[in-house]
Amino acid sequence: MLFYSLFQLTLFVSLITFLRKIGKINDNLVLAYTLERGKKLSLLSLFYVSNVILALFALSGMNIPMYNAMRRCVPIASLLLGPCIYPQRSTTSIILAIVLITAGTITAAQGDLDFDFKSYTFGSLSVLTQALYLLTLQRMGSDNKLGSYKTSSAKTLTILYVNSVNCLPVVFAVVLLSGEHTSMMSYPNWGEPGFLFALGVVTSFACVFSYSIFLCTTVNSALTTACVGVIKSALTTIIGMYTFGGVAATPLLIIGQLINLSGGSLYTYEKYRIQKQRVAQAEKEKLLDSSEKA
Repeated sequence: MLFYSLFQLTLFVSLITFLRKIGKINDNLVLAYTLERGKKLSLLSLFYVSNVILALFALSGMNIPMYNAMRRCVPIASLLLGPCIYPQRSTTSIILAIVLITAGTITAAQGDLDFDFKSYTFGSLSVLTQALYLLTLQRMGSDNKLGSYKTSSAKTLTILYVNSVNCLPVVFAVVLLSGEHTSMMSYPNWGEPGFLFALGVVTSFACVFSYSIFLCTTVNSALTTACVGVIKSALTTIIGMYTFGGVAATPLLIIGQLINLSGGSLYTYEKYRIQKQRVAQAEKEKLLDSSEKA
């Protein structure tokens, strides 16, 4: 799994660097990597790579459905840690939505805990580092410390590119130290076109997914990204019960998923209501300014 993360980072960094070299991408879309920009994103990169490594350690003794259940605690972690990194106002409805999401996670997880202290410790630390990296990303997205941008997309791509370059040597070192490169290099299907095509497609989608996470966080908020992830996880679990199997549709699981979706729906509605309120207020102020000038 670490090798795959390394492959993803290498593909993204190589592609952006190559496109910049041949002039297909300029500073209007992605700023170049510099040591100064790398230092400014060092904290974000530390949380990001820590989250990747801790998640893989957690999965060594925990099944994927249970790890996904733990990750649904990222919204409550973001809500609690937010005031320390990026203070922002939360309404009662938003807090209630996060409580519902967390309650749904706990409900769905009941009766499905094959407890392993080491794995759950790594999983808990992974949740914390994910919340920290999303909050740090939101804070970085709110300023222009890396340079000036013409669009939010350019800011997101620059942050993702600089962060990927920062993380690449660290992940490479971890792959070497863990010995994972030995087992991957001995994989017998490296020469098969079908395998290489599938690897390329999956890795490309992973790069797009990373960009989507960064864009959502920089444009919206860390809490919104975390809640969207919860809704996605709940929907994939429900769909998986009727397609690929492997998940038992117990009453507690179904009730937990419904509570999850209810919390996510409430959060979405509240954010939509706040946005409409802001637009209406902006239009009202614009009308007042126009009338005063007249």
